[in-house]
Amino acid sequence: MKKIVKRRRTFRINNPLAFGILCAMILIMLIGVSYAIVAGVISPAIVKYQVANNTPTPAPTVAPVTATPSPTVDPALPTPTPSLEPGSTPTPTIPPAGKLEGHVIGIDPARGYSSKIQGVSTKIYANRLNYAVATLVKELLEEEGATVVFSLSSVKDDKTATERAAIFNSGGVEFALRIECNYVNATDTRGAMAWIPETHDQKASCSKLASAVLNAYIDATGLPLREVKGESIIEKSDETFFNKTEAPVCTLFIGHISNATEDKKINDADFQKTMAQGIVNGILSYLGIK
Repeated sequence: MKKIVKRRRTFRINNPLAFGILCAMILIMLIGVSYAIVAGVISPAIVKYQVANNTPTPAPTVAPVTATPSPTVDPALPTPTPSLEPGSTPTPTIPPAGKLEGHVIGIDPARGYSSKIQGVSTKIYANRLNYAVATLVKELLEEEGATVVFSLSSVKDDKTATERAAIFNSGGVEFALRIECNYVNATDTRGAMAWIPETHDQKASCSKLASAVLNAYIDATGLPLREVKGESIIEKSDETFFNKTEAPVCTLFIGHISNATEDKKINDADFQKTMAQGIVNGILSYLGIK
């Protein structure tokens, strides 16, 4: 009879699949142990190290604010005058009064639109020449501040002598001056002259006015002085304009359009300005104004 001998049991893995599963389980256990060690021991140590060695971020430094000093006014400097605000209206400057400020003067361009007398050379009608020169005189007088009463409303006006005199009387003029070019049958007759009324309540003033205007006109224009029987200022008794005008009155003959040379000269626009200035100079002389 055989004797039964007991054998020691040993763990054997003869199956590859079982062996793989065993290795995987061992690996998982190792990973778990490693994580536990790191999380429980190493991580707290790292945190403590960071806290101990961490450098705090300094707070930003605020720059000190320097106060702006108030401007110092130098007592030696003058205080500037404030200028006008935008949109404000400056005080207007009043121009000086003219030499004839306050004077009322009557100016009458002789003849009317119906007159057919004309220059021998220019063929310009006498009434148009008279009106042109009288208008220039009016403008110059007004520039000096005078109030001018003008007898005609336009070059086509045809008022009578009585109507003209009435305008001056109602206008309260200090004096009335008629401006006229002359026409005679003698073609060699030329020059300036004047008429005044033979009888008038202020005849002396009429003569003074005619003399002042005629002399100044001759001086300014250089035209010759025409004389009739030795006189350049002629008294007339048959002039309705003279007889109806209450203020001192006279007629200035500015030249002769019956003379070919003089007709051209006094119808020249530039020369007419000289003529007008000469007449105004005479008016200033009559009034005693320099």
